[in-house]
This record gives sequence, structure tokens and C-alpha cells, in this order.
Amino acid sequence: MKRIKDKLYYYFAEKNWGVRREYGPYVDQHQEEHAKTPWKHWWLLIRLNWHYRIRRKETFLIYNAANNDTSQRLPYLEGAESELSIRRDALHFAKDLLQFDVISFDIFDTLVFRPFKKPSDIFMIVGGRLNCLDFHKIRQNAEKAARIEKFNKTGSYEITLEDIYAKVERMTGIPADIGVKTEFQTELDFCFANPYMKRVFKLLKEQRKRIIAVSDMYLSHDRMVKLLEHCGYSGFEKVYVSCDYGTNKRDGGLYDVVKNDFPDNYSFVHIGDNSVSDIKSAEEKEITTEFYRNVHDIGNQYRADGMSELIGSFYAGIVNTHLHNGLYKYSPYYEYGFIYGGLYVLGYVNWIHQRALAEGVEKIFFLSRDGDIYMKVYNNLFNDIPCEYFYWSRIANLKYTIKNSRADFLKRIVTHRAMGTLKLSIGSVLKSISLESLIDQLNQYDLDSDMELNEENKENFENFLIDHIDKIQNIYDEEKIQLIEKINKTIGNAKKIAVIDVGWVGSGPLGLKYLIETEMNMDCIVYCWLAASRSIPGEENIYMLTNNTLETYIFSRNYNRNNYDVHSKTNKNINNIPFEIFTQACHPTFFGFFTNGDYKFGIPEVENYAFIEEVHKGIIDFYNRYKELSSTEPSLLNISGYDAYLPFRFIIRDLRFIKKYFYDFYFSRNINGDIENQRMESLGEIMEDIGI
Repeated sequence: MKRIKDKLYYYFAEKNWGVRREYGPYVDQHQEEHAKTPWKHWWLLIRLNWHYRIRRKETFLIYNAANNDTSQRLPYLEGAESELSIRRDALHFAKDLLQFDVISFDIFDTLVFRPFKKPSDIFMIVGGRLNCLDFHKIRQNAEKAARIEKFNKTGSYEITLEDIYAKVERMTGIPADIGVKTEFQTELDFCFANPYMKRVFKLLKEQRKRIIAVSDMYLSHDRMVKLLEHCGYSGFEKVYVSCDYGTNKRDGGLYDVVKNDFPDNYSFVHIGDNSVSDIKSAEEKEITTEFYRNVHDIGNQYRADGMSELIGSFYAGIVNTHLHNGLYKYSPYYEYGFIYGGLYVLGYVNWIHQRALAEGVEKIFFLSRDGDIYMKVYNNLFNDIPCEYFYWSRIANLKYTIKNSRADFLKRIVTHRAMGTLKLSIGSVLKSISLESLIDQLNQYDLDSDMELNEENKENFENFLIDHIDKIQNIYDEEKIQLIEKINKTIGNAKKIAVIDVGWVGSGPLGLKYLIETEMNMDCIVYCWLAASRSIPGEENIYMLTNNTLETYIFSRNYNRNNYDVHSKTNKNINNIPFEIFTQACHPTFFGFFTNGDYKFGIPEVENYAFIEEVHKGIIDFYNRYKELSSTEPSLLNISGYDAYLPFRFIIRDLRFIKKYFYDFYFSRNINGDIENQRMESLGEIMEDIGI
């Protein structure tokens, strides 16, 4: 039944080049309508088929390709973006091609991908390697000039790479042979096989089908064969390139060349991504066609805007080619990590390494739980500076640095919990911070264990804690013996360490810095590095940011202020929560030490673990693709904090995706929830409470 549906869809929605160029983009942009009122889309297909098949029109019916207003663009919010790529299973697609005598493939954006948003963006890399400013524009102008000159001389626009670099040499003085060699090597460095088409190609080769490649391109036959083989394609019967024949697919002449090389009774099918040169022109030559919709045509509208040109293009190219090639479909949770978290985690980890090298850091502490995914990526990238996953948390920091941070202790334990959406008893609060031994003394302050902590009694509770501060410190000092032993053992002989956290005020790294440098008086400098800093009020940590006691990668009040303001002033101040979803871990929050040295942990949020694993898989896969594709150009790892944040900034323009898929994600804003009753707040409850 599915095969029949696929064939019907192909005939009505994909077979005709005009229907294809309008229907696909329309569905992408109207997913909710597509789900709720599918009859409207069937009616649209009827209209499009009448317009293009019956009336044989070539003008657009509904979609104006030039109208591309990006001011209100949004990411794909309805589900997994990879579901937009409606392609037949590679096996079924290959089987459908077996009926033809000759199977022809387009090359670029069909068999072979470049990891860039636009093909010409690779010229930014070429220009860098040639040490030529503005080369991106120079190279495009040279190609245009070479084509015009060739047309004026021969009536054909078809040119070679040598023709282009003859113009480049005149404009820049760069020797043409060096330019040609550099550009082709750059193509080899970055081009890779489309995994969907590689699967199809392999299946066809196993059946000993006659396969050819046909391309409108300035790379000559020998270079094109070398490029294809570099990408894992070998065994073509013939490779046809427009620059070798002085004619092209768009005008139909190259198809004539192809057909003349085979018997008249042979049947042909051509597969490609261009609705005119690969489809319309081929069909005019009585060649059956299969449209492979360009992955960037599908994905570019959903990529973050405002990124720097090179990193933004490379990022978009990686995401588009991974999600939309058609080989696999992914879950929304996986895509949340891959699309919106991968660039940030990779960029932050590389920044950490660069800062560590610059400062002579001898060991890196990745604080739990955010440090879990950071450390996994770090260890895959670098092995020259040892690192440690160090169990730490807001509550452990409050307990073991209380001598230096009493005010922060009272704010987080009393004020924040009294104002939280999760209603807690005073007894539960005391148990969560290892102070259950003080419960019997609550009645002296008109409090009892079962009383809900709220605005009315928080002052009494605060006074209770202040009056018992010496007892509290003694309780924590007994546990802290184990912490000090752990710190001494982990630091060893290191004289400089870096402590890594996601954010936001920086109390976790600062607390360890205080313990190591002041209380323990160790001969060790502690650097405190955050992904981002956000504090209310802003004065809370501004001095530490100003004198670089705290350093941030993405933003703070005095760095990348535009991103700071967006993060702080939109979505009613909850953007920290979806951002921290990237860096959760599949273990509970660390609460401290038992006196025997065992670790204490809070509530295990087991409901989250499946989500977290999928998000992390997406982040790891993004890292692996980025690392592999940038292996010949390490500078691409230098991702600015501004760029790293923009994919996340894009998804929080509208919280529908996050609310839909992470509604039941449990999260503790106030030190691990209700310990007594094993309850925490869900993200959905938090959003409902604040009216989102």
C-alpha cells in the first residue's frame, strides 16, 4: 500500500517540474494546514497539475521565488525537520530505476554535496588559502566575465576552470595555475557523497546497470572523475561535463550528446536537483526524470539568520545535508541537539581549549551535570590537557562555601523556594540541604515541619537559619572533609586549573576558586569559565566579569550584549531552561558527601533520561560531522560565541516546539525540587504558570 501511495505522490507532486517547484515549498511553509486540512493541499495539487500539465504554463501559479522576506522567519516548529524530506526509501527508489537501460545522475547537489549554504561560499575558503581579500566576489566576477567572453567568441557560455583563473590572474596577479590547483584541491577537501544517493548507486552497481553522470560544470572530465572517486563513486560508464562539449543540460545539447552515444532503442532516466536543467530540459529530450529536491532548498529557510558568513554557511550546509538527504528520519529531540545545540557545545569546547593553552592550564574540571556533554566532546577533540568530571552543584556549593556566601545561601534556600511554583514544606527544604537535625527547633520560630514555605513565613525561616548558622556550618564542615580530600587528590600537582560550567552567575566555579585559593590556600590558580552569564540584578557578578575573574564564551552583561538582552528579556525569563536541556546528564544532582566519603544525590529525573540521550546523540553527531568536514581547515573550529548562540536564539523566537516536545521535561529551578515527596517541576508547568 505504501508503494502505491509513494507512486501516486510522485506522479502528482514530483513528476512535473513546475508542480514540484511550487508544491514542495508551499507544504514546507504550511505544515499545520497540511495536517489539519489536507483537502486544501489536494486542491492545490489539482490546480498546479492543471496549470503546468494541461495548460503547459511556465510562469509561477502561487509561489513567487523572488519574494523571500526573512524578517519574520521561524524555525520548523511542527516536529522533526527531517520529516519534510519526502523521499522514497533508497531501496525502492533503486528498484524503480532498474527498468531503464541507462541511468544518468547529476553530480553536484545530487551525487555529491558541499557543506555550504550556497555553492559559491566555498570561494571564501579558496580566497583564504590564496591570501586574497574579497576573493569571493572576485571569483564570481571572473567566472561571469569568462562566460561572456566565451559566448562572444563561440556562441557558447561553457568554460573551464582555466578560463576562470585566467581572468582571476588579470584581476589579482595570482598565477592561474596556482589558483586552479587551489580551488580544485579545496573541492576535494570539502565535497562528500550524498549518503542517500551513494546507497542507491551501490544497489544499481550490484545489478550491473549502465550508469553515467551528466553535469553542467567548469571542471573537466578528468577532474570530475577524480572528484567522484574521491567521494566513493567509481565505475561510471561515462562522465559527461558541459565544458568538454561546449553545450549543456539546460539548453538540451548535452542530452543530445548522451543519447547519440547509445542505441536509439535505449531507455534513459536522469536524476537531478534542478527543476529546469535536470528535469524540464531532459523531459524535452524524451528522457524520463526523477527529481531529487535540493537539500538546501528545503533547509535554508529554517536556518538561523545573522550568523557570520563563513561559519553560518558551513553550519547550514552541515545541517541541511544531514537532515534532508533522505536516508534517515530523526526524532525532534535528536534534532534539538543537532540543529540548536551542536554548534554551541563544539564552539565552547574549542574556546575552552584555546583559553587553556593560552593560560598554561594543566587540568580542566568539567562541573556536573552540564560538564557531561562538554567533556565527551572535549575528549574526542583534544588529548593534550587532562580533564576531570567533577561532581558539583548549586546546593553543594552553597553548603561548602557558606562561610563566604551566606547571603547567596539564604537567597536560594529561602527566597527562591518561597516564590517557586513548586510548593514545599519547611521540613522538605531542611532535608534537601542535610539539616533535618534542626527540625525539632522550628517551633521556637512559630514554624513546623509540615508548614508550606511561602512569602508570609519566609522571614521567620530566614531568621531561624541565621540564628543557627554556627550549627549549620559545623554540619557542613563534617562533610567538607571528604570534599577537601577529593579536591587535593584531583588537582594533584597542578598549579593552574580551569573550572567549566554552563552559567549563569558563576557561583559554582567561584565557590571552588574560593575553597582552593582561600580556604585551602593551595598553590594553584583557578580560572572560572562559563558558557554564558546572566544575573538579576546585573550588579551581582559584574565586578567578577569586569576583572576577568569570570570569563564567558557566549555572552554576559559586558560582552555580546545583544545576545544577552535577547536571552534575558524574551519569553518571560525562562530561556535558561531550554538552553540547559542541551547539557543535562543522565544522573541526579550531586548533593554533597556523606561523612564516609560516599556521594549524596538528589531526585533522579528518570523521566528525562530518554530525552537527554537523544539530545546528546544529536550534539555528538553534529560534532562528528563538523569535525570530519572541517578536518582540512581547522580554522572552522573557531566558532565565535555570537555565532554559537544564534541557532538557539532562532528556536526561542517561538516556544511552540519546546513546549510541545519538552512539556514533560522535569527541571529544578530551586535546588532539586521536593525531596520529601520526590517531586520536581516540569517545563510545561513552569511555562503554564508564567502564561506561556
